[in-house]
Amino acid sequence: MQGVVTRNVVLAHPIVILEGFGLKVLVRALFAARGETFLDIVTRCAEEESRSEMEELDLLRTTRRFIGFERRARDLYGRLSQQFAGLADAAKFFATLSRQEEGHAIVLSRVRREIRRGRFWAESKDLHLASVEALDALLAGFENEVGRGISLARALEIVERIEGSELDVVFDRLNRSVDMRSRARFERFFVLSESHLAYCREQLGRLRARHVPVA
Repeated sequence: MQGVVTRNVVLAHPIVILEGFGLKVLVRALFAARGETFLDIVTRCAEEESRSEMEELDLLRTTRRFIGFERRARDLYGRLSQQFAGLADAAKFFATLSRQEEGHAIVLSRVRREIRRGRFWAESKDLHLASVEALDALLAGFENEVGRGISLARALEIVERIEGSELDVVFDRLNRSVDMRSRARFERFFVLSESHLAYCREQLGRLRARHVPVA
């Protein structure tokens, strides 16, 4: 297999090439360009696989970070639901958001599984993640505030800030970055971004009108 590839040599040893280097190398060798060597083909395939592995690693890392963010949002909303237990409609709102964020974390866990199985799109590497650290800091600041106790007006502002951040944007991009089988049937169990944000907007308006005095 040294030197320039010829179809006769490839057809004479297809099992050796398949077992040693895989189907991609075998196909590339069968349709090699004039003057192309077997080493050229093996090297190019290895480089492509390496890039793919790096993309997969980056995407897995990003997905893991955002599962963590969704869990933190769930916990933060859960604490707000407890703090405002005396206001039934507010407590229900925060508890509902908490359940929805937990659902988002479950969806991303499915995304992570599909990535590990190699079912992700090439364009997934184009996710814009410069704001990951900013989102981490944003949640940390809100967690500190909620831990000290806050007014309902401030709690609603925090919801608005979280839901207006990159959290839902990146959730959608990650969710769409994989080839998920039975997607429609799976997603029926969860309230995803569009419906989630519509619910937030509607309830924020109602709660402010009912409980937050106009300055």
